[in-house]
Amino acid sequence: IVWQLTTAKSNLLHPPYFAAPEVLLAGLGEDWRLLLSCLGSSALLFLTGYAIGSVAGFVTGLLMGWSRRADYWLHPLLQTIGPVPAAALLPLAVLILPTTYLGAAFIVAFGAWFPMATMTRAGVRAVPRTYIDVARTLGADQSFLIRRLAIPAALPDVLTGLFTGLGTSLAALMTAELVGVDRGLAWYINWVKGWADYPRMYVGLVVLIVFCRALMVLLFKLRSSLLAWQQDLVRW
Repeated sequence: IVWQLTTAKSNLLHPPYFAAPEVLLAGLGEDWRLLLSCLGSSALLFLTGYAIGSVAGFVTGLLMGWSRRADYWLHPLLQTIGPVPAAALLPLAVLILPTTYLGAAFIVAFGAWFPMATMTRAGVRAVPRTYIDVARTLGADQSFLIRRLAIPAALPDVLTGLFTGLGTSLAALMTAELVGVDRGLAWYINWVKGWADYPRMYVGLVVLIVFCRALMVLLFKLRSSLLAWQQDLVRW
């Protein structure tokens, strides 16, 4: 109601920088095919990079958390290059990798790798020593300790790494699409902004917000499924 009153009714917010709701709906109706194509491109690029970065971060964190030798060599590397913003690596990724699309996927993966590795390492190292001693006393081998003890115990921290990596990967995705690809939501927003078509720019932003919200809801559902045993023990 406030939006409608301040734009179409009172003209308090002047076009073209501000648009009434019906103008945005008209823009969505005209560009829905292009927006759907851009959404698919962004989703594919994001899910590819995010999945690769999350798996790589999980493996890195598991190695550092379980093995003292791996932690000795990998943790300084993590502390050195991990805090570097993923977007800062885009020129290097485009230079080294054969295509700009792979470079874009790399920085999205890098955005997910660091928080995932950090949280997984912390979760594995926080497993109580008594759990490991009891399992070994009952005959558990190294593989059993990792699969049935370390990973389940670290699962809350792993999911925290997924949530944190989601934000950093999305930020990297927006930068990558402005430089490294020719189709996507960020590309669309920048393209229509260049034509000073602000209503369509706002439509692109709304679609982007809905996309990010959907990813967050899916992660919450995943957490609820994997950590169902926690619901009566901690406050969610």
